Amino acid sequence: MRKLSVAAVLALVVWPGFKCAAQSSGSTTLVLSVPTEARLDPDHITLAFRVSQDGTADVTTVPAQIVARVRALPGQSVRITALLAGLQGPSGPAPATLVSWTGTATSASGNARQATCSNGVFGYGDPQDLVAGWQTSGILTCALNFQLTQPRTLAPGAYSGVVSLAVAAQ
Repeated sequence: MRKLSVAAVLALVVWPGFKCAAQSSGSTTLVLSVPTEARLDPDHITLAFRVSQDGTADVTTVPAQIVARVRALPGQSVRITALLAGLQGPSGPAPATLVSWTGTATSASGNARQATCSNGVFGYGDPQDLVAGWQTSGILTCALNFQLTQPRTLAPGAYSGVVSLAVAAQ
């Protein structure tokens, strides 16, 4: 009986050791997936202009600031676009080509330091690029000024619209 007890104790102590030794060999692979991420604050800008009868009370410029934070995959470039839809004038719908913008980078980190905030004029329903030369991840802040082009040639009254912004890593 004593031999049986010793054999049982040895089996309980030695057997797990053999089993653990068999499990300790092998290989493990770790796969880490970091998705692209892009955020833009704000995602739209409300424009409100006023052309006065005599030019003394004009409001023809609307300043704005945007901040883009992007984590892109290697080889991807960053695109920030703006679309002006539904510009309204004193007599109803007005063409988006009445509005232009200028842009200046006020701060940048990472590869966004290579980017420039652009200047341009809105087109007929096409998104316009607000930033050029941005390759891979970083944070960019642009100071923008939207303005009516040639306000003295426009009918007096209020002009308003919304600029929708988008950011993507491509």
